[in-house]
Amino acid sequence: MKQTKQGAQTATIREIARRADVSIASVSRALNGKPGLSDALREKILTISREVAYQPSAAARQLISGKAAVVGISLGRQDIELRPYYILLYQHLTVALHQQGMVPIFFHHAQTAELPERAGAAILLGETSEDARPSLLENAGVPFVRIGNPGQGFSVAPDDAQGFYEMTHHLIAQGRRRLAFVGGELEMPHPHSRLEGYRRALDTAGLSEQLISLPHRFSSDSLTSYRYLNRLLADMPSGQALPFDALLCATDELALGCVAVLEDRGVDVPRHVAVTGFDDLPTLATGLTTIRQDIAAIAAMSVELLGEALAGKAPRHVSLPVTLVMRETG
Repeated sequence: MKQTKQGAQTATIREIARRADVSIASVSRALNGKPGLSDALREKILTISREVAYQPSAAARQLISGKAAVVGISLGRQDIELRPYYILLYQHLTVALHQQGMVPIFFHHAQTAELPERAGAAILLGETSEDARPSLLENAGVPFVRIGNPGQGFSVAPDDAQGFYEMTHHLIAQGRRRLAFVGGELEMPHPHSRLEGYRRALDTAGLSEQLISLPHRFSSDSLTSYRYLNRLLADMPSGQALPFDALLCATDELALGCVAVLEDRGVDVPRHVAVTGFDDLPTLATGLTTIRQDIAAIAAMSVELLGEALAGKAPRHVSLPVTLVMRETG
């Protein structure tokens, strides 16, 4: 059976196992010349692999059995599993890893010490400046990829800074002059590429920054932004004009909370105050002006980089483009 080039690229160990009606472990033994199979079964598996033009990635060649087949997806210290962004990212990572014959396991930050004992590679989410996970994994000889800003080892991230620069520039072009950035713990000394993009656009326009720094809470970002902004507005003297005419929020969830409190207080969005987000999360971002990141592409690139890490290639950072999405709030 002749395969197209695209078919060859998408063939996986799982597909061979399905066609041969055997386990993935049996396919791995046949492809890697390991004992435990009859000659007839081994030849059947090898014949199917040739028919589908199977070409294992560097990652698949490394991850063939036992602990080595497990990829730990590790959360940051302040991240919780139920955030919509992480649910969507985890779904895409799971698909991308399964296509390479890998098995994803979710690790809370408190389980980091267990990761080297249970997984042969890792993908790190939610890294902070004081994060000890990269050093821990490096010392344990566990290849890893970070989804985040450039730094130690392999990494991939959306081009946050450029996205926020373009969104801020767009609002300034509309005539907005009092633009506030809304994000979590902005006073903390850590890299914040989204904030950097906002600041760069303000500098270019000769405008002053205004930061609304939200405390970290183990609850929804929307509820946190609603409560904080509501208190801020309640504390303003009666009749005083709003200090901002645009709110650039670090996430869609924060933006939704801001839109809700403004509407509850009778502030017209976007006529009086524009509100924008980041992510373009399905369902949540309906009607929200935001910056779309391609979460499926981030997941796919993470797995590709993991293959390079396993193959011993030189580390690199990949920045993926983002897109402005104009809707009702801005």
